[in-house]
Order: sequence, then structure tokens, then C-alpha cells
Amino acid sequence: MPAAAAMLARAFHDDPLMRYAIPDPDERARLLPPLYERMIRFGMLAGEVHATVSTPEGVAIWMPPNAKWTRENMEASGMHEIPHLIGDDAYQRYREVVGREWQARLREIPGPGWYLFILGVEPRVQRRGLGGALMRPILERADTEQLVCYLETENERNVAFYLKHGFDLIVSEKAGASGVRFWTFSRIPKR
Repeated sequence: MPAAAAMLARAFHDDPLMRYAIPDPDERARLLPPLYERMIRFGMLAGEVHATVSTPEGVAIWMPPNAKWTRENMEASGMHEIPHLIGDDAYQRYREVVGREWQARLREIPGPGWYLFILGVEPRVQRRGLGGALMRPILERADTEQLVCYLETENERNVAFYLKHGFDLIVSEKAGASGVRFWTFSRIPKR
């Protein structure tokens, strides 16, 4: 898990949301690995984590339609420690953007579906098909179960990637005064 968390920290180091939440690059490099370790642990408790087998070059964390975003899972994963881990100011900036994304998701995707919580690939091996391969098992399951999939990204260069993988862009907006733009996608199951 520490190696996978370190890989996600490298993958998201320059992500607009993380740059906004933790502006100092050295602080971000120090704080992101323990942040992602908690997110991976949460995914293992409440959802599904798909990763490359040998070395952690890619991780996808999916939350199923019945995901338990409970206090128990938050505490067991250490997610409840994030405000103390990254600091209250950074956490408030993070929540400002994520809260707007959550509102958009509830407004635009009212029914149950699979939620791609995190998809990250080691920067040196990006654009080689690994992200698509990590998504494929859940996309195929969603087709079988006839369930929608959805996700958000704050990185404009990811927009074409998700469109290529069958997602439709449903929201593109800025998260309040943060200036961070996010894109929300849904994928209708194939018959």
C-alpha cells in the first residue's frame, strides 16, 4: 500500500485540485502519500481497488452503487484524520471543490451507479493504455448489471481520455471562488 500511495502522489502532484488545496510543492510531495494511503484503505473497505500486479504503476478505486460512506469506514481507513494530516486550511480548500463536485453529481446523476473515486497512473507510463485497462473490469460489470458509471476530473487533459472510453461529459464548471474547474462524466451501460 505505501508504494501504491506514493505512486498516486506522483500521479496527482500537479493535479489542479491538489495544487489548490496544498499550494507548496514540497508540502504536497510530503503530504500526498499518507493522504492516498488512507484513500486506498477506504477503497478496500467500502469499494474495490484495482491495481497493476507487479509494481504499482496504476490504481483505480471504484465505489459500488451501495458504497458505505460510513463513519466506521472513515475511521477504519484513517480518512477522518485527513483534516489533521494536511491542515485545516488545505482541507477546507479541498472540501470546497469536492463539495461542489458532490452537488453536481447528485443533481446530474440521481440514480445508483459505479463511481470512479480515483484513477492514477505512474507519470512515466501514462498514455500507454494502463488507465483504460484498470477501468475495464468495472465498465464490463456495469454493462452486465446495466448500471451507470460516473467520475469527476479537475485535469482538462483527462477529458479526451474519458470521452475515448465511452463517458459523456455532463458538467463543466468552476468550483466557486477556487478557480478550479472540474468536469463530471457519466457512462450509460451498453446493452
